[in-house]
Amino acid sequence: MLCLLAAEPEVRAGMPAPTGWLTPSEATRLRALGSEARRDTFLAGRWLARRAVQGGLGVAGMPALDVADGGACVVAGVAGAYVSISHSAGFVACAAGGLPVGIDVESLARPRDHLALAEAVHGPAQREQLAALTPEARAEAFLRWWTLKEAWLKARGQGLDFALMRGLSFDADALGDTAVTRIGELVLAVAADPGLPPRIDGVPGAAWQRSRTRVLA
Repeated sequence: MLCLLAAEPEVRAGMPAPTGWLTPSEATRLRALGSEARRDTFLAGRWLARRAVQGGLGVAGMPALDVADGGACVVAGVAGAYVSISHSAGFVACAAGGLPVGIDVESLARPRDHLALAEAVHGPAQREQLAALTPEARAEAFLRWWTLKEAWLKARGQGLDFALMRGLSFDADALGDTAVTRIGELVLAVAADPGLPPRIDGVPGAAWQRSRTRVLA
């Protein structure tokens, strides 16, 4: 799996004019976005996703990407090629691989009431652990679980499902289906269905903590 993480301005600086590479479904989605900032973010994600597909899967030429009905990114015309995109705090992250993949990135710099949010997305045992931590440690722990859960859902083609998220738990497992790392003020997680490959390339300095997802009743 290839995972790329970059600041949006850096991605756009090396990006050719989108009229030369956007597919019709992407162009339709771009026109529907209501602000220049959202359009810039969308373009940065779509361009970095192409680089991830090329580098991670050895796809020759410029891959065509479509927008699925739910908004996910789909590799068109290449069997066994999958890509996922996430954005946060001016950064864009992409993962590409030969199995269904999901990625999520979140910023620790964004103020949140983590205990209140945990009521919606984390189970009782996770909430109890969060309550026992200092605010700084709580922020990272909350986002590690959040990003793992969202990446896991994306790898299975699902949108946010808070009830299901509350029932997801993670056990350390070097052969698991999810992994998470911290890069500066960002928390980044990836997932693949049914499991991650042995190597996750593309993010210098990433100390991936791998885990196996359990779906609790």
